[in-house]
Amino acid sequence: MRNITWNRVVIIKCFSILVSFLLTSSGHAAFWSDERKASDYQSIGWKLPSAKFSDLGLSAEKVAQIANGGQFIIVSKPQDFTFWNARQKKLQEFENKRVTYAATVIPAPIEEVRSMVWDLEGQEKFSPLLFENTVLSTDGDVRIGSYEQIIKAPIIKLASDFVVQFNRYDSGDIGMVLIDQGDIESMYQYWEFFPLDDNRTLTVLSGWQDTDSASFMYKVILEAEPAIGKIFPILTMYERLVQFKNEAARLHPEVAAPADNTVYDIKSINNYISDNKVLDVAVLRKLSELGSIQFYQESRKLSHEGEMEEIIQVSAIQYVDLPKKRIQPLLNDFSSLAEYNELTYGWLNTDVTEEDWGHLQIAVSIGPFRIPVEIYITLEDFDDHKLIFYTADHSFMHPLFGHVEYVEVANDPENPDDDGAVVELTIGGVVGPEASFIFKMARYLPFHNVLIAAAYAMLTADSLEDWVVARVANDDLDEKGEAVASSF
Repeated sequence: MRNITWNRVVIIKCFSILVSFLLTSSGHAAFWSDERKASDYQSIGWKLPSAKFSDLGLSAEKVAQIANGGQFIIVSKPQDFTFWNARQKKLQEFENKRVTYAATVIPAPIEEVRSMVWDLEGQEKFSPLLFENTVLSTDGDVRIGSYEQIIKAPIIKLASDFVVQFNRYDSGDIGMVLIDQGDIESMYQYWEFFPLDDNRTLTVLSGWQDTDSASFMYKVILEAEPAIGKIFPILTMYERLVQFKNEAARLHPEVAAPADNTVYDIKSINNYISDNKVLDVAVLRKLSELGSIQFYQESRKLSHEGEMEEIIQVSAIQYVDLPKKRIQPLLNDFSSLAEYNELTYGWLNTDVTEEDWGHLQIAVSIGPFRIPVEIYITLEDFDDHKLIFYTADHSFMHPLFGHVEYVEVANDPENPDDDGAVVELTIGGVVGPEASFIFKMARYLPFHNVLIAAAYAMLTADSLEDWVVARVANDDLDEKGEAVASSF
């Protein structure tokens, strides 16, 4: 086993920096006057800067089958657009921005879900991040309101006030745009609703916020670890949908899916894409054209080493337009992760560790300091479709488990030469007792139950396809070069 000697000076400095900026962020990011009047804020005309989810023209039922009781998130490919800057009160050009789409099935009639979204003040009772929700004015299908968003962690309370405008559209969609205040200068959310039956509604929340314009303390938090900074705005949308779904389930227990009370062990807890027998892989492929996909599975109970844990697995899903036989050899151990996942800097296989586990070398940052996160992984159950992995007990994340799975895409009649595959990397787990003191603080961060898995899955989904395609192309060139050389 590789022994790790911690540099106490570095840890103390890291902790000091963390404490200092968290303590200074305990106040509001924006300051209100005591009286907020509707006349202080004028409505604006605005247009959605990116495609609606409905523009994809996909079957709502098939999309709901992909969600499979959980929630999937798509982070779009980079795009340029023009949008409203709430602080400067004018349109601004934005370049290379990525819009997020989050989708889940809410167990309530479509009109009830719409009403929940429109009812800003009513959301306070079931949205733990929102406080002091206030409707300032309503004029037909235009509503102006304010709310305070509070994000709490150890010795931190980041509080931000927002003034937003809601618009109801003839289509039934509801849009929200930032028109004043806030930790950022530009933001929108857009709700789309698709009835599945009288009591279930596929709900898609898309949105974007300009984190480049974030206030000083908010930006410090986002940039302390870039990977966490990227996933944090996504998780706020994930949390919004989770809370709407939970509230609808509370109101309609007869409609909500029954809780899974099964207690799993570390070998049986994995949930595979191929287990979903009604999944339309062609639809999944279509979604991947929009951007990288993450799938947040439903919580499952894990019994491991005498402890009971609630685990949410997060999957990185990507379609790769190459035969499975070309993809699989590149991903059947974790050596490739160091080449395309920015949190990973190495993989030592069992030949090097001389144990039954390999060493996945990960590091996260706190400001300028790089903190190792030691993960010791056993790989097993290799076959033509998947591999399974789980951690040894001295890993910083333990228990941690997951799998890599390959699902071939059936030939499309319109594209008979298409023989690509959907690749899924799934991970789930908790911070273990052997983790360093600094890393254990992750247990007290917002979204701690999915934060680490979500960040790792997001980075994997973002880069996997490009890396695999480039690697196969490079291997082909090497093979051709060797063939030419051998002919002389």
